[in-house]
Amino acid sequence: MDKIRHQFLVKLINEPGPSGFEDNVQNIYRNEVKPYCDEITTDSNGNVVATLNPGKDFSIMISGHADEIGLIVNYIDENGFIYVKSIGGIDPSILGSKRARILTGSGIIEGIFGQKSLHLEEGYKRKIPKMSEVYIDVGAKNKKDIEKLISVGDPIIFGENYRDLMNGYASARCFDNRIGVFIITEVLKTLKNRKLNITVHAVSTVQEETGIFGAGIIAYRLKPTMGIAIDAMPATDSPGISKTEFGDIKLNNGPVIRRGVKTSNRIAEKLIEVAKSKKIKYQIDIDTGNFGTDSDAISKVRSGVPVGGLEVPTRYLHSSEELLSLNDLDNCIKLLSEAILSIDKNKNFLDRI
Repeated sequence: MDKIRHQFLVKLINEPGPSGFEDNVQNIYRNEVKPYCDEITTDSNGNVVATLNPGKDFSIMISGHADEIGLIVNYIDENGFIYVKSIGGIDPSILGSKRARILTGSGIIEGIFGQKSLHLEEGYKRKIPKMSEVYIDVGAKNKKDIEKLISVGDPIIFGENYRDLMNGYASARCFDNRIGVFIITEVLKTLKNRKLNITVHAVSTVQEETGIFGAGIIAYRLKPTMGIAIDAMPATDSPGISKTEFGDIKLNNGPVIRRGVKTSNRIAEKLIEVAKSKKIKYQIDIDTGNFGTDSDAISKVRSGVPVGGLEVPTRYLHSSEELLSLNDLDNCIKLLSEAILSIDKNKNFLDRI
């Protein structure tokens, strides 16, 4: 990955943006894509649409959701300990002793999630906490010490910022799915000075982690001919994961193309065809009727939209640090860019009959 692309990735990843609180991330996206698109629009929900080559009969919506999983302040007890509820799907057992950052009106307040010392656990057996038992310690003396700084309803992020690891791998708290926003941005940069036959809507969506909310709303407005959602997906190449149950998905083995029930087979075939012709490594994963990504919402708008899924294999999803290969990101950008360039508006490859 080149230096400029890498710098943008780090900037995007390190910005906090849990579901419902994506504004700062969206501002980064808006500023980055502005030189590479013809129009930028938003909606009242916070979705940001960068459009290239507007007004064509055939249009594609490529989306990545800007939000990350997080938490929200629910209660502050008299001793100044802060109790929380989750924003999105979080396993409470992973939070103990992890870094917490509370996003307040006056700035970020650092803390850690409390965890009872193993020495104090009966029989040295760790009890898995309920979310209602999870609390944050910011070092407060008591409730009065922080009640003017922290309020019920303040959002929280957990885990660490971006880090480069060995062999072109990297870790961070929110690759899911800040990488989707990163990829659609880099695709626009790639396409800007190329001859396009179609309109491209690159959409940074909101609130995917809390019900796939933003994508369907903006797809209804845009009325795309087809859609492709870009997201992170669980890799299965680390210990303890059954390939017979979850498939064989490896890091550094290329982006993952979805095939199956809800996926448009025509879109999957197009992506596979382009990957082969451009010698881009790729992998296949199946859907059995539910993506769990923006594609679900896009597919249901109006009379239905053909959708595809293009995903980046990622270890340890929805944890305090996720891990992926930068090569897979580069190859995903290349594959999606080349697929869009290959679409001929006069030959509707989406026709099933």
